[in-house]
Amino acid sequence: MTSPATDPAGADRWAAAARLADGQSDDGLHRRRTRVFVWVGALVLVSWAVGVVLALVLVPATGSNHASGGGGVQLLLQLLLLLLGLVVGIVGFVWAYRSGHYVTRWRSVSSPLSRAEQRSVRRQIAGKEPIDDEHADIVTAVAVQNRRATLGILPIFGALMLFAASTAVSTDSLPIKLIELVASFAVVIGLVQLAVQYRRAGRFLSEHALS
Repeated sequence: MTSPATDPAGADRWAAAARLADGQSDDGLHRRRTRVFVWVGALVLVSWAVGVVLALVLVPATGSNHASGGGGVQLLLQLLLLLLGLVVGIVGFVWAYRSGHYVTRWRSVSSPLSRAEQRSVRRQIAGKEPIDDEHADIVTAVAVQNRRATLGILPIFGALMLFAASTAVSTDSLPIKLIELVASFAVVIGLVQLAVQYRRAGRFLSEHALS
């Protein structure tokens, strides 16, 4: 990692991360927040476009099956799963926000750091790099924040699984069911990665007696 003494911009990034670790704001917060909003907006638009295309292509092919009867039970099950997903997602988000487990991207302690610095911090937490004594407090703050954020995002993953199940039971279309199966598999992979991250952060804090 480049030494702050020879990289003034790097020193500024670490100083901004230290302020976030102390609960303060920093000059780049608004810029990072705008960037996140742009990405989220783009993701929503792309998801909406994909949904419209799927509806136009696949729904007409399955409409006759629902018209013949038997769609009432599917609709009821779909609504129940959808309602349960909304409850889990909303209640989980409120809990995470009120308890401090919800961490926005722009308030992440590591957000001011460069990609290489963030990667170095992750490797230190994973035990793949020696601890950087000069920035040990920041690395520790990232580990603590990672564990809290991991718990906070679990309800969102649960809601996504329920939404996928809701869509799958609402149709007899094999392509849609396969899409939802792939989406559910991706969520499971994400959960496994979160579990690994949670354990690594916990082990790091335990080994360095800083929890």
